[in-house]
Order: sequence, then C-alpha cells, then structure tokens
Amino acid sequence: MEGKDWLWLILAIVVIAAIVAAVVMAGRQRDTKKVERADSMREEASEQSALVGQQESRAAEIDANARAAQAEADAKAAQAEQLAVTADRHETEASEQRSDVDDTYSKADEIDPRSDDTQVDDDTTTDESSQTDRQDNNTDDAERENPR
Repeated sequence: MEGKDWLWLILAIVVIAAIVAAVVMAGRQRDTKKVERADSMREEASEQSALVGQQESRAAEIDANARAAQAEADAKAAQAEQLAVTADRHETEASEQRSDVDDTYSKADEIDPRSDDTQVDDDTTTDESSQTDRQDNNTDDAERENPR
C-alpha cells in the first residue's frame, strides 16, 4: 500500500471512530435525559401521592362520621321503638283501668236508689257535674303524665 492509501485508511478509521463516539455520546445523552425524566415523574408521583393520602384520610374521616351518625340513628330508632312499646303498654293499662272505673261507676249506678234506670242503660249518670269532674280529672292526669 502506498502512502495515500494509508492516509485514506487512517482517515476512514478516524471518521468511523468519530461516528461511533458520536453515537455513543448521543446514547448516553438519551439515557441521561431518560433518567432525568424518570426522576421528574417520580417527583410528580410523590407529590400526587401526598395529595391522594390527604384525600384518603379525609374520606376515612367522613366514612367514620357517617358510621357514627348511622349508629346514633340506629340508637335513636331503638329508643323510639322502646318508647312506642312503653306508650302502648301504658295506653293498654290506662284503657284497662278506665274500663274498671267505668265498671265501678256502672255498679254504683245499679245499686244507687237515686239512679234513674233509663240513664243507666244509656251509660250516663244522673249527676252531670260528677261526669264533668271525672273528665276534668282525666285531663289533669294526662297533663301530669305529659306536661307541655
């Protein structure tokens, strides 16, 4: 080989080496940019993770409040049910006592010689003022049990 050929060969090797070096450097720059992009994405994800954590915390708090409110509502419903049962029992007892009282009035009217037979059949007494007094007493009893 002559000197010119050697020169062209060396020049070709240098050009090829320069091209290989440029390709390697470009690959490294791409890798560096990918690393930077990945770091940026991780930083964004970390910030969003903190926000999501706050939202999850708030959701858990609201859920706990909802469960507490439901438990309170359930307790109030149970209390209302118990009060309704108690009211029914008292109403039944009062009805039975009213029946006993009415029976006592009827028996008293039956044995009272002053009683008029036609009024006994109508289930009323001859003394209207005592009937009114009895109703007033019932009203007073009801007001004592359930003050306004």
